[in-house]
This record gives sequence, C-alpha cells and structure tokens, in this order.
Amino acid sequence: MPHHCCVPGCVRNTAATPDLSVHGFPSDPDLKKKWLLQIRRDEVRGKFEVGTATKVCGYHFIEDDYCAGGRKRKRKTAKTVRKLKKGAYPTVFEGCFPDHLVTTKESRKRPAERLPVEPKAKKSRTSSSDDPLPLTASPEPSTASSEPAESQPGCDKHCNCVLGLLSQIQELEDDLESERSDHEETKKELTSSKAKVADLENGVAVLRDQLLDRQGRRDFRSDRILADDVKIRYYTGFVTLGMFMACFNFLRPSAEGMRTWQGQRTRTGPRLTAKAGAASKLPLIEQFFLVMVRLRLGLDVVDLADRFELSPSTVSRLFTTWINLMYYKFAELPLWMSRKKVNKFMPPCFKEWYPTTRTIIDGTEFFVEQPSNLARQSATWSNYKNHNTVKALVCISPDGTVTHVSPIFEGSISDADLTQKSGLLPLLEHGDSVMANKGFDIQHMLTSIGVKLNIPPFRRGEQQFTPDQVVKTKKIAAVRIHVERAINRIKQYSLVAGVIPNSLWDVSEQIIHVCAFLTNFQPALVG
Repeated sequence: MPHHCCVPGCVRNTAATPDLSVHGFPSDPDLKKKWLLQIRRDEVRGKFEVGTATKVCGYHFIEDDYCAGGRKRKRKTAKTVRKLKKGAYPTVFEGCFPDHLVTTKESRKRPAERLPVEPKAKKSRTSSSDDPLPLTASPEPSTASSEPAESQPGCDKHCNCVLGLLSQIQELEDDLESERSDHEETKKELTSSKAKVADLENGVAVLRDQLLDRQGRRDFRSDRILADDVKIRYYTGFVTLGMFMACFNFLRPSAEGMRTWQGQRTRTGPRLTAKAGAASKLPLIEQFFLVMVRLRLGLDVVDLADRFELSPSTVSRLFTTWINLMYYKFAELPLWMSRKKVNKFMPPCFKEWYPTTRTIIDGTEFFVEQPSNLARQSATWSNYKNHNTVKALVCISPDGTVTHVSPIFEGSISDADLTQKSGLLPLLEHGDSVMANKGFDIQHMLTSIGVKLNIPPFRRGEQQFTPDQVVKTKKIAAVRIHVERAINRIKQYSLVAGVIPNSLWDVSEQIIHVCAFLTNFQPALVG
C-alpha cells in the first residue's frame, strides 16, 4: 500500500518513489506533539488525525536523525529502511509550507521608533482645516519596499502548490462524476436485474408447482408399483413381478409391431390397420400396465388419462388395441388340457370319487349397460338377474385351471343352448365325464359322444332325497364349488364385475376372455 507524506505542501509518496523512507508518528505524547508542531498540523481542534497510515517522509529529517545501518521489512521484496534515533523530529521543510505558515525569528520586524508627539492645542470651531495634525513616524521606505521582494519566492511556491491541488481536485471531481455516472448505470442495471430475477422466480415457482403436480400424478408409475408384490396384486391381479413380466414378455414381440387402433370395427388379427398414435410415446410396459390397471380396478378413461398424462381418447384407443392383441395372442395358446395332463394334475378328491372328470362347467352372467337398440335390450334382459346381461360358459379342469370360455351370448339364453353353442362338445372325448349343476340338462347331448354327466340328483316328485342321493349331492357339491371359485376370480377384475359400458360393447367378449385367461397366472385353486 503506498504511503503519502502528511506534511503540508509535500507531495512525495512511496508509489512514485519506491525507495522513499517514511516514518510513523512516535507513541510518546510529548514527542508526538512536537512532531505536530513542527509540521504545522493541529490534532487537538479536530482538523487533523494521526493514524497508523499517517507518515512523514525522510526528506524532512537530517542525516544526524538516523541510526547507523538499517533493518529489513518482512515483505516479498525486502528493502532497507532507515531507522530514526530516539527523540528525533522533522526539521527540514524547504519549499513545503506556504509563507503564512512559516514562522522564524526574523519574521517580525521591530516597530519603528515613535517621534515625540506635541500636546494638542485646543482648536476653536473657526480653526482652519489647514492646521498640521500630529503624525506618528511611518516605517522606513527602504524596509517597506524590501518586504515584497523578500516574500516573492514563497508566493510562487504557494501558487504552484495551490495550482497542483486545484488540478488534483479537478481530477477527483471528474473521477467522482464518472463514478456517479457509472453508479447510476449500475443502479439501473441492478433494478433491471432485480425485475428479471423476480420474473424468473415467478417462473420457477410456476414450474415448481407444475413439477410437484406432475410428480404427484407420476407417483402412479409402473416402476414404483411393480417394486411391491402387494401393490402388483392390487393394481394388476398378478401375484408377483415375475408373473407380470412373463405375461408382458410373451406379448412384447407382437406389441412392438402393433399399430394403435383408430376406431375401425374389425377383428381380423392382432395387428390393427391404423397409423401410429400418441400412445406410442408411452413405453410398452407402461401401456401394458395401464391396461391391467383398468381391467383390475375398472378405472374410467378420464382417471387413467390424468394418471398417465394422456388424453382420454388416447387411453381408449390404447386399451382397445391391447385388449384385441391379448385376446388373439392368448387364443393361440392351447388352454384345453389333454386327458393325460388332466390325470397328471388331478387332485386326490377327484381321483377318489370322479376319476374320469375332464371338465367342470358353469354359466355366468355379466352386467352390461342398457343398450340403445330395443332388440338388444330384449335379448340381453335376464329375469334371473333383473338386469341386462351377457352370458358365457366357463370350463375348468379338476385342478381349477380355466381351460375354455365360450363366446358371449344374450343373458336370456338357457344353459342347455349355451352349452350347445359354446364349442365345448367337440373338445370332449369318449369316456370323459362332465360335472355341472342341476340347470344343465344336457345328458342327451353328451350321451351321443360317449360322455357322462355328473350333476346333483333330482327328487323327481319325492319328498326327500334318499341317503345315497344325499351323499352324492354332497360329493358333487364339494368338488363342483371350484368352478364357482374360478368364476369369482374372473369377476375380481372390476371392469367385468360391474356394469360393462356401451362404449366397450364391441370388445366385451375380448375383455371377458382376457380376464378369464389371466386368472391362470394365479396359484392353483385345488391343491
């Protein structure tokens, strides 16, 4: 840090003269007072204050004021600094002080000797104005004329010093004005920056709210839910992640080449003729997860659209596409079990009582929304359910596996007609037996193909069953109950457990078949 000499009129500093020696004021009060007196500074009246940076340069000391040798400062570039003797004070001020600050012993001249003054005579009012007045002796002309000449060099130095100070003041004022201008510009920029920051903060707040809202909705995503087996079963019906991925991996090759359904009423194959839609932006596993959630929970398309950040129409198209794909792909699998496989997995209760059982059948009805078509309203009306329904025949093997589901028919169809149109009869073989409830009076259909029907006995006008009939009824009821449990599993998929809306009428059969097939991913009904 450069130091400036504090002596009035001295412009020396260490910045201009690096080798200049500067000295701080002594700590001794008397000596410090003497220094202030010597440099014509007044600290008592508050016009000058001595600090650690207040220095007097070495120009104002004589050679005898310094000690012999020197000492080195602890700086990067050490240089020798001359040390003052104890009690030394500045005495050299040539060309520094203005003349009005210089006081020497000869500075004041002795007053001229006064001439004797005669006593004044009393004047009369009529005295002439030309009367001489007593005068004191005036200073000698030679002395008065010599003073200006002697003081001329000091005035020049004072003027030069004042001009230098004025020049410095002008430079400082110019610098101050420039700083003020820069300050105003900076102030304007700061105000503008604050406004921009406020706008950005508002934008960040809006984005934060949007992000929180999006995170709240996207918390419902497959990777989070599929990490928990309990949630997997609740949202999709699969018992474990392995089951979920096994089904997805079976469908993936066809799904990768799948094109989104766009409203064409055709079921000619799993690849529907339509252009790729917005649903293709959603990963395939997310699409499959969305479909499973709708099947399992029966959520509306608006709800699913909000959860998966899609439009309701996109969700509807995506669901229809996947249901058709799953329907056709599952149909390729041989669900109907051979006689050998049925015997292999037959539970002990069947082996003991009904070893030739090939399948257990039962009809089940699904509620549908009242159709707008009057003919369809009449055909789908079920007096038993007191609602519009569709009906399907469900067949299971003795171990509880769903092996066949018929096409859907109007709810008014009888069990016998349902069995005849279900497509079950061509699958049966000579020597098989079928188990059903009393409503299935189909023995005449089965006898022609060499198949036996096991149903509970009828009383046929008798008041009560015989002991043998009671035992038979109990045995059949004990094993036939499994088909009702299988149907209950199908209806655990809420989309078919409730009322199927008219918007899904065209794919209602596909939905029922897919839900029936998905129950086979669950543990066996009969151990």
